[in-house]
Amino acid sequence: MYKIVAVDPHSVAEAKKWIGRIIFGTIGVEVAGTLTHALIASVPAAAH
Repeated sequence: MYKIVAVDPHSVAEAKKWIGRIIFGTIGVEVAGTLTHALIASVPAAAH
């Protein structure tokens, strides 16, 4: 299905951009999940 004919600088740049988006997306989800968990954990403590 995938044919790599030649190393095209544009294709490399696109690949790096996508890898960057995937990595940043993953980190973003991790951070958001951690913050949400921390907020949920702190709410009952504040309520008491």
